[in-house]
Amino acid sequence: MHEPVRKPSVSIGTTSTAEKLCFDKNEFMKENFSVDEFLHKNRNAPSLELLRDNLGLYLKGLRAAMIDLINEDYADFVNLSANLVGLDQTIETIQRPLEQFRSEIEGIHSLIEDNVVELRDQLEEKRQLRECHRSLESLKKVYEISDKLEVLISQKLSGEQSPQAVDLERAALDLIQLKFHEKHCATHLNNEHKAKIRQLEENVHQQLRRFFNDSLQQTRNTSSEHLERCLRIYITLDACGQAERVFREDVVAPYMSGIIGEQQLQNSPQGLAGIYSKILNFISLHMTDLLRLTLYSDKLSGFNFVVNSYWADVEMRLELHMNSIFAPGNSEVFYVKYKCTRDFLSRIEELLTNSDEQAVAFYRQHKQTKSFEARWNLPVYFQICFQEIAGGFEAQLEPLLKDDTLNAGPELNEYQLKPFNAAKQALIRCWADGIYLPEVFPKFYKLNVQIVLRLSRWIADVITASKSSNSFTKVFTRNQLLISLHADTRKLEAFLPELQKIIVQAAPKTQNNLLFNDVLGKSIADLGDTLSAHLITIQATLKELLITECGTENVRQVNDLPRLYRKTNREVPTRCSGYVEQMLRPLKSFVAQHESQLGALVVEQILTEVCSNITKAYFNVVNDVLTSVQKTEESLRRLRNLKSGSASNTATSSSTNAVVSDDDKIRLQLRVDVAAWTLELSKLNFQPTQIEKLLELSKIVEESIKTKDGAA
Repeated sequence: MHEPVRKPSVSIGTTSTAEKLCFDKNEFMKENFSVDEFLHKNRNAPSLELLRDNLGLYLKGLRAAMIDLINEDYADFVNLSANLVGLDQTIETIQRPLEQFRSEIEGIHSLIEDNVVELRDQLEEKRQLRECHRSLESLKKVYEISDKLEVLISQKLSGEQSPQAVDLERAALDLIQLKFHEKHCATHLNNEHKAKIRQLEENVHQQLRRFFNDSLQQTRNTSSEHLERCLRIYITLDACGQAERVFREDVVAPYMSGIIGEQQLQNSPQGLAGIYSKILNFISLHMTDLLRLTLYSDKLSGFNFVVNSYWADVEMRLELHMNSIFAPGNSEVFYVKYKCTRDFLSRIEELLTNSDEQAVAFYRQHKQTKSFEARWNLPVYFQICFQEIAGGFEAQLEPLLKDDTLNAGPELNEYQLKPFNAAKQALIRCWADGIYLPEVFPKFYKLNVQIVLRLSRWIADVITASKSSNSFTKVFTRNQLLISLHADTRKLEAFLPELQKIIVQAAPKTQNNLLFNDVLGKSIADLGDTLSAHLITIQATLKELLITECGTENVRQVNDLPRLYRKTNREVPTRCSGYVEQMLRPLKSFVAQHESQLGALVVEQILTEVCSNITKAYFNVVNDVLTSVQKTEESLRRLRNLKSGSASNTATSSSTNAVVSDDDKIRLQLRVDVAAWTLELSKLNFQPTQIEKLLELSKIVEESIKTKDGAA
């Protein structure tokens, strides 16, 4: 063998060439070299032409390196071709033994597979033989146990006397073995013997049923030992459900058939409550020891006589033989029956609660419990209550305003408007005993919201109607109506927190009481905001009506002052004009009559806006009159100056200044009127700064007089 060709130690390309390349030449030496990746990596080269030129330089370097390598190791290259001579013959010499060895291995592999298949077949045959042997053994046992059990039933259990517990225990054990072996030899049994086994099983259960009933009878007088042994036999036979069925058919059904029925319901002095009382008495009469052994202790598990025996039969008979209790036609009768039923179901839950929570959950999820609850048509009951509550409330709202809408003399806790009394009664009635049921809490709360919103709509309609002069022809005035509306709205808004407490007490208990209280509080707050929004509207309406009552016509009477004083030779004014009293009379009357109902703060707010509005109009009219008086006075002065010379004018002016002119009387009258207006407003506890334009009004009147004096 020749030495292997040495790896060249000559580096590809020169240093000067490598420094000029725009790519890394080591990329070509990687095993996973890819042209696409190379181009992608060098996509940021200055240009493709430069990359092409660099690749050309690198190729020239590789060729030069290859030539140098061949020249350096030329002898090794020549020897390499000489060493390959005769290699094909050597390979053929090795190939034949290898092919023969492979054929021998394949033959052995095939032989092993055949042996494995044969072994599996033999194991399967052995398994079948073993099963057959076991089936034959079980068949033998079946015949032996069948004969033994048949003899035991005929000699020990079929007499007139009550069977003994020990004999039943033996029969139960034999029956368990018989069923076990029957399962393993079912294919070898004929139909006749299968029927015989079923008959033996039925006979054992009949005798066990007889012993169970006798044990229940004996338990009332003696200890419960026999009953406990009987229940253990049922557990041994895995027949707990059959024991529950036996107790239901033999004990529960006969008792309940004489209690539950339409005739018994009609003849019961206490009605449905009396029927339920008798049904519950059954537990204390017939199930005390049974529950003590199965429900209140861990001795005997697997039984649920309360649900599967007692409740199953009672519920079935209530649905079939006393279905009149579910009729929702009369809401009062339905409520009484439903409440009695809920108390009855709660008593059953109390029995199960003493055991564990799983028993209660099983009872609540039982299909008959679900069916029984579904029979109570609560939506129909609520619709009847809705018609009674909402119908009575709606009757007070239609028509919108009646002669008796406003109570003449309401009692202490009553509202002044009858619709508010009806609304409060409807709200409280939703949660009253005899009407409210926790199962329909959402519907009753929704009705509460609807009542408040319907009353809110009525309030808005009343406010609109009070503004119409044509449609308002009632025995009471607009102000009386609006004042009562304002007072009742505030009173109802103040009642909402109390209503929230009533709702919280009536609501079903939830796991997240904090979240419930928070949501309820926000909802009640929204209702309060809805009512409080009307208070602002009512105050605005009262303001508009009071402004109208004070009258813009009264303010316009200021324009008549020039006519009253010009060329009428009236005396200098010392008393205010009548229009001032006409403007003040409605304000004084409003304060005297309604301050006790509205409150001083609300009255002050309304009067502030009313007085400001009137004063602004008063200011505009007075300003116009003073301007007109000044213009008239100047016109007359110019006219006199034209008619007479300056000398005579001076004499005339001196004589004119000696007496008070008509224009001065007008200004003086305005000052007296404004002073009287300001004084009366101060008597109403208003400061001049609280009323818009009041200071400006006094100022222009005083300035008009000062200006006149200065000019004179």
